[in-house]
Amino acid sequence: MRLARWHDGGSLLALLHEVAGHIAAVQHNCRTEVDAVRITSLAKGKCAQPARQLRITNICGKIRHYHSAQFFNPGVLPLVRKTHNAFGCFETLLSVHGNLQTAHNRKNTLFRAGRSSASILRIIDHAFDPACIHFVNMHMLVANVRLAHPVSICCYYLEARLADCKDWTCTRVVVDEEQTYMKSFKLSAVRPAWQEEMLGAGRADPRLAVLLNVSKSGCVNLFVSIGKDTPLTPGVEHGYLPLLNALVRFVDRYT
Repeated sequence: MRLARWHDGGSLLALLHEVAGHIAAVQHNCRTEVDAVRITSLAKGKCAQPARQLRITNICGKIRHYHSAQFFNPGVLPLVRKTHNAFGCFETLLSVHGNLQTAHNRKNTLFRAGRSSASILRIIDHAFDPACIHFVNMHMLVANVRLAHPVSICCYYLEARLADCKDWTCTRVVVDEEQTYMKSFKLSAVRPAWQEEMLGAGRADPRLAVLLNVSKSGCVNLFVSIGKDTPLTPGVEHGYLPLLNALVRFVDRYT
């Protein structure tokens, strides 16, 4: 097992004191002895990345609306553009709070790139005739956090602990050559009792899955796929923070 930690400089005494603290933490968390400590300096021009609190970076979902030649509010029609990508042709409406993409069949509109459910609902309220909307569901959350320390990619201790945990089934995701700076895991078959402990009674989702990407700089990205119909309501994303924070603490403890 190999772990890495930042130190922001200072005196030799301060460095030794911090190293001793890291050794004690590793022995307590991992129940193992430290065999060796190697101290190296960062290359000129580089510095330790500061820790960053967990934040929601993307909320995705679907608006199901009745087929109509005119479901957009007239005021936004000049802003609607035809776009093409690998998935087909869409009517797209872009905003600073999120993007809307209406499928060719004009029955579904996807929303993405939003960071706040309240802002997304405000966009929908401005863009759509409410009489045409059948339902609005959220199907994915993306969150990001930066740990207070780097992560050793060549250490497999985190993989072992994720695989040993009884609250989920962990599968290692193979990354390509351009992603060798990180390791990736898929957590599926998440135990319902643990979900309810994190999310609240009655909120267990049998198809819930989490893609967990951990980079060597300590950056952690979490992609939560929501299989259960979850209406987009103001603040709904905050209900997933206990689950997300629990996963971040798990990664932090074993890296």
